[in-house]
Amino acid sequence: MRRVYGPVPSRRFGLSLGVDLLPRKLCTCDCVYCQVGPTTECTLARRDFFPLDDVVSEVRAALTRGPRPEAITLSGSGEPTLYRSLGELIARLHGFGLPVVLLTKGVLLHDPQVLEAALTADVLKLSLDAPDEGTWRRVNRPAGGVAFDRWLRSVREAARRHRKARLEVMLIRGLNDDPGTLEALAGLLSGIDAEIDINTPVRPAPGRDVQPSLPATLEAAARLFGPRARVVAEAGTAPAAGGTSGAEEVLAVLSRRPCTAADLSTSLGLPLPRVKALLKEMEGKDLVEGKGKGRTRYYYARTS
Repeated sequence: MRRVYGPVPSRRFGLSLGVDLLPRKLCTCDCVYCQVGPTTECTLARRDFFPLDDVVSEVRAALTRGPRPEAITLSGSGEPTLYRSLGELIARLHGFGLPVVLLTKGVLLHDPQVLEAALTADVLKLSLDAPDEGTWRRVNRPAGGVAFDRWLRSVREAARRHRKARLEVMLIRGLNDDPGTLEALAGLLSGIDAEIDINTPVRPAPGRDVQPSLPATLEAAARLFGPRARVVAEAGTAPAAGGTSGAEEVLAVLSRRPCTAADLSTSLGLPLPRVKALLKEMEGKDLVEGKGKGRTRYYYARTS
């Protein structure tokens, strides 16, 4: 399974089978909070990085093992709209009878072909972390040649046209969660017809020191943003169903997102003691590293 991982517990979409369409790590942005780590190639150039038939075959195989996911999510090592055959891929994934979720920064949505493909996803989750050019460049750090105003118009248009669009606002302490920025965000969001998820980075961002916003700040943002907004809670964990996953599957998940041992137990259908034993063994081989975040320990794959 090169392009498919999980299913993993999602704070928004339940147990989600991840489909990663890019090499690590290509993206249209270099967001300071990215759990995959710094972008190594910030680009706007679209291409089919992996054969479409191979991706679909991996999804089909993944659905025959482990816990049954509640959704298929296009996400992973970078921006999924960089995959040129995105529209055809989504059409074929619909054949598996699960909702398809597209997570995007929206930088390429000004392209009519990208927008039309994105609109075919069952859920379109758009990031909107900044109300102005300066904050956008500090937090999301898009590829050169992208104008804030054009990006914002594209996000608004996508939200207007999609039947089930969601906006995610990622708040980072000291970067975009001061009262003035929150007020400006509230004004901007009031003109966009979509549900609003207020989030903050709880998983480690490799190589970066970003701090989650305080709970009181998140609640204040929810009040400002209005009744369509909610603070996204931590993902729950479902009972593990006996699986046969091992170190390779653990690495496939951790290379896309840091997880707790409980997350991995749910994702891979393994008993929690077995997951903890695997992680201990893999730490000893320098394959993974565990780091504390508050009272929680997250694990991520070593990339070198």
